[in-house]
Amino acid sequence: MNRIFALARIIFLNGLRRNAVWGLCLFALMFEVFGMLFMDFFGRDLGRVISDFQFSIMWIAGMLFILFYAIQAIAWDDDHRAIDSILARPISRTEYVLGTMLGLTILLLCFEALLGITAYIQILWVQPRAGDAYFPIFSTAHYWITWFGLQFILIALLSVAMLISSAIRGAFPVMLMTLAYTLICSGLPVVRESLKQKANEASQSLEQLLQGLNMIFPDYAMLDFKDSVVSLDSLESIMGMPVWMPFSLVGLYIVVIIFLTCFIYQRRDIL
Repeated sequence: MNRIFALARIIFLNGLRRNAVWGLCLFALMFEVFGMLFMDFFGRDLGRVISDFQFSIMWIAGMLFILFYAIQAIAWDDDHRAIDSILARPISRTEYVLGTMLGLTILLLCFEALLGITAYIQILWVQPRAGDAYFPIFSTAHYWITWFGLQFILIALLSVAMLISSAIRGAFPVMLMTLAYTLICSGLPVVRESLKQKANEASQSLEQLLQGLNMIFPDYAMLDFKDSVVSLDSLESIMGMPVWMPFSLVGLYIVVIIFLTCFIYQRRDIL
């Protein structure tokens, strides 16, 4: 554990020294703040629009962090062989995977926490000025549960990027594969819903196939609680399932992905 935490600390501090990370953070904060300038263009759904806008900024910023920084830090590029230097020290490949994943996760959570706190302060500032007619309800508990759900999604995508980088060399192919994975996860639920409207045997077989693919490409929309931020209803009544269930499923998925990553790293030739 000491070696894992030491490597995580190195990864975290190295990320804090990167101008790209600070630049991404600055631009995300600017978009969050400047978005408030357009709140007068919306009507009675102002609260929902502001909430969706803020979480969209956090989602996009998190994806940019994963695609353009995290993947660069973990990919096996021929001209960037930091993995050789790290594994030359008394650290196992499993410890390398766990330490790198932990360091990038902490860096991502710090980055997202800054955006989340900024967005929360802005919403608290806007609500009394908008009035009850335009922004009547805001649930602090639902807001932070939604934020945690978004972080689970981003951590799952980060673990998938780590898995892909363990099997494929080069940052650009890993980035394309991670982006393709994200698009498939977003598109499969839409395809399944369209097939439910058809009753023929072929569509039922295809629907069963898509249900099986859901184990590889999970539906992360089950952790999307943005609609609950402007509602006082319980999350269980909105989701139709206990709140802990989607968090547990995605958490188990992350553990399985990390286990597979460690398994592949143990058997890959890094030279």
